[in-house]
Amino acid sequence: MGQFTFEEINLICCYRRKTRADTVAAMTAAIPYMETEVQELAKRTAEKLKKLTEEEFAELVFLPAEDMV
Repeated sequence: MGQFTFEEINLICCYRRKTRADTVAAMTAAIPYMETEVQELAKRTAEKLKKLTEEEFAELVFLPAEDMV
């Protein structure tokens, strides 16, 4: 899972849905309500997620950083 930073993983955990497409949609819909720095993080993370196939996304386990310690 080296392709995602801790911050990106935590953001994905907040917006995680059953599919990659639904996760990207949920995250993208929330962008107007985020602070500027978080908006940039969300946009970057959504772009990374879009590069994954649904199968690749389904195989990934996203745990909040606090659970990874």
